[in-house]
Amino acid sequence: MVQVLKDSIRNRIADAAKAQFAKVGFKNATIGAIAQDAGVATGTVYKYYPSKTALYQAILTEDFVQEFSRLTQKRIASFANPDGLDVDQNIMEGYSGELLRFYTRNRRKIIILLAWGEDTLYGNFAQKYIDEMKLQTMQQVQKQFPQLIITETFLFMVDKILNESVRGIVSILNAFDNELSIQKAFTVATKCQLATINTLIQFALQGEE
Repeated sequence: MVQVLKDSIRNRIADAAKAQFAKVGFKNATIGAIAQDAGVATGTVYKYYPSKTALYQAILTEDFVQEFSRLTQKRIASFANPDGLDVDQNIMEGYSGELLRFYTRNRRKIIILLAWGEDTLYGNFAQKYIDEMKLQTMQQVQKQFPQLIITETFLFMVDKILNESVRGIVSILNAFDNELSIQKAFTVATKCQLATINTLIQFALQGEE
């Protein structure tokens, strides 16, 4: 007799896996723990997903990763302003709001992607993500301020700000699980980040960094 696989059980297993991967990472998560959280037998997990890697890749699809990168690029571009990066922009509008809603809908998946890449297909994603943000930020800054001289100190500080930004994303999504709290936390974090970058730009323009 052919066993009929149920979407409800498949979804329970995927949800339990997301929780485990976000809590302890892919490397440390076990099929046994995932099965327990899903309320099914360990063997049942394997009926739906042949391996832990298959389960991980079903959760973090290439389409999801590309969409995350695309929204981030649009969000960075949206802060452009003739006088600097727009600190006063409403974070719920435009691409900023779209990215924030993406964070909220995919909280655990983003934690997994940015914080728990070890032994996965996306093991170097967080660093590549930072490097891409740094490249786009620098291109935008140089376009807006062609007179600005890019020094090693300036590059170091931009890299430091963006690294802290990624750690901040993970910290916020770990700390809060409701939309309003996430929105408030990201509003403050974004304004602080943009203010820091704008201060750095002003120091560089004055030759003080």
